[in-house]
Amino acid sequence: MYKIAIVEDEAEQSKRLVEFLKNYAKKKDVEIQSVVFNNGIDFLTDYTAEFHAVFLDIQLPMMDGMSVAEKLREKDEEVIIVFVTNMAQLAIKGYKVNALDFLVKPVGEFEMSMELDKIMRRVKDTEDKYLYVNAQGGLTRILFSEIYYIEMLNHNITMHTKKGEISYRGTLKSLSEKLDRRIFSRPNNSYIVNMSYVRGVQVDFILLEPNEQIFFSRARKKPFLNDFTLFINGRQTK
Repeated sequence: MYKIAIVEDEAEQSKRLVEFLKNYAKKKDVEIQSVVFNNGIDFLTDYTAEFHAVFLDIQLPMMDGMSVAEKLREKDEEVIIVFVTNMAQLAIKGYKVNALDFLVKPVGEFEMSMELDKIMRRVKDTEDKYLYVNAQGGLTRILFSEIYYIEMLNHNITMHTKKGEISYRGTLKSLSEKLDRRIFSRPNNSYIVNMSYVRGVQVDFILLEPNEQIFFSRARKKPFLNDFTLFINGRQTK
């Protein structure tokens, strides 16, 4: 399912965009959930990285769309931003927030459909680079590249990431099925390691960034070393 936000203070315009999304979903046989916000402050409040894309009006009450986009990028570096405006010259500044594109009002269904095609291609290109977990009061998107390692204790999973620790109830088995096996491997029954952050391998343990030692179990040492060898060889041939 694709989740798309529409941040638009003109009710008629947001209604049109929602209708276009419904028509596109039916035509392409995909599931799209749209959520409408009539100002940027409501959109940013309690924001969690669950949206694939946002159609963002530039001229908004209380906080303009460009300021909303800048705040959004502090919370979510990956969500796709498409500006919607009746002043195309304002959208040129979109490069500052890595916007995908802009649409000029009144938005037509053909233009919307073409933009959604771009979004779908972008999402497909990156869909194996992150996962969603139900943590911290809602869905949280976590980039694979930000995960150092994952540990499990008493049915609680803790992800150690560049942005801090994220904990939730779950199992390593179900989580490992969502991870890229070319990048992640298990040195023991309680840990999953991102091999990108392995600094060295000793007889009994792994040296891991930023400053961790994770020990091998007897059963998983050989499979992990095999995975790590494949990882290194794959990285060197790219």
